[in-house]
Amino acid sequence: MPTHVSHFTGAVLALLTALPLAAAADTVPLPDSDRTALDQLLGSGVVGDPVDAGPLAAADIPLRAGTWTYQVVAGKKKGQTESDVMSQLERDASGAGWKLAVGTNDVAFIQVGDDQSIAIVSEQDTDQGVITRFTPAEPIVTAGMSPGDSKQVTIGVKVYDLSSPDEVSHSGSLNLEYSYVGAYKVTVPAGSYDAALLRWVYDGSVGPASVDDTQYRLIAKDVGIVASIEKKKISALLLYHDNSNTGRVLEKTP
Repeated sequence: MPTHVSHFTGAVLALLTALPLAAAADTVPLPDSDRTALDQLLGSGVVGDPVDAGPLAAADIPLRAGTWTYQVVAGKKKGQTESDVMSQLERDASGAGWKLAVGTNDVAFIQVGDDQSIAIVSEQDTDQGVITRFTPAEPIVTAGMSPGDSKQVTIGVKVYDLSSPDEVSHSGSLNLEYSYVGAYKVTVPAGSYDAALLRWVYDGSVGPASVDDTQYRLIAKDVGIVASIEKKKISALLLYHDNSNTGRVLEKTP
């Protein structure tokens, strides 16, 4: 069974404009293990030399409506394109609520906190017929993080069937290490960018499924995510297995 553990994470960032560069900046060499993972799924030469990297500034990220188009360069959908569509929730008068649609089946609901940090509160998968809620919300961009910073958090996960949205069908927790690695020159079909590299490493279990997942997102100022990878391993006894690796690069901005 799928766990619906935020493959949107990377897609949400694609539609956010981030400010990874600040006045006090340093260059951070890309660790060999991260280089290997990125080159394997994005291709050699996509992620280049380090560039100046300052604190993340989530307070300066303007969410905006639009469509971002990506080429899938590794994984089951290699050779295809995907569209990520961001729109504001009409019923949210505060302006803090947004939704991100990836394809026709998946929707992530995101929220801006009081400190202007951005997180995913829930995800809906109409193909599997479930909605997944996270407590606390899954961090996407956290204000004030500097290159080399990491944060650890345990996220409670509850999965509901869309046909019975008040009844929990599965629950569990995920241990997350969220890291700001540094900033690097990135070259993709949409152009060449200075981009902050963020990394998520998950492990835990939801219902009968064990989860081992690593995600990377490269975010450029005023653009959003320009490249991403996900290395996922999910096993639910004899019921479900997903050992998949995916890479995407930005093809077109709104």
